[in-house]
Amino acid sequence: MKMTRIVLAVVLLLGAGTAFAADHAFFSAGLGYLRPADSGYTDIYGSQVFYPEFEAGVRLIRGLYVVGGFGTFTKNGQTPDLHLAAKSTQSFLTAGLAYLAPISGKVGVKFEAGAADVRYKEESMGTSVSGSKLGFEAGLGLMLMGKVGFAGLNVGYLTASGTVGDVKIKLGGARVSLSLGVRI
Repeated sequence: MKMTRIVLAVVLLLGAGTAFAADHAFFSAGLGYLRPADSGYTDIYGSQVFYPEFEAGVRLIRGLYVVGGFGTFTKNGQTPDLHLAAKSTQSFLTAGLAYLAPISGKVGVKFEAGAADVRYKEESMGTSVSGSKLGFEAGLGLMLMGKVGFAGLNVGYLTASGTVGDVKIKLGGARVSLSLGVRI
């Protein structure tokens, strides 16, 4: 897991270094909506999550960008049988490539895909389980571009899976977000 974080950090640093050479980058912040992929999760915490997300990108060539993103959320719920308090936190760090293409005038589309490091922590019945899983994310967006700023509507999927003890877990799920950003 340490190696995964190191690789993601190196990709983001390389992208940051390229920003000074290319002089074309963007940063956005938005409100995301996630529909969790794990039915066990939805039984305890519900079937929807709203969370803040952030993304930055650095242009490599033409419309191709190195991008990195971050999002995090915490949900409270109850165990199904005993109705005891439970708390879940997930955060994700993504790194990959995006392609931004103009459609007409100030409207464009964004296609992106990359790796995701999804961290989780769940607390219930006096115990805590935490860890991270490597997965992927893919998405597309519709962008309304201004001179310096932009607004975006994005849809995508973030996933990572694994086994905790003898229980299979799925992290992430289908995502939709609205974002505002600046180009520098």
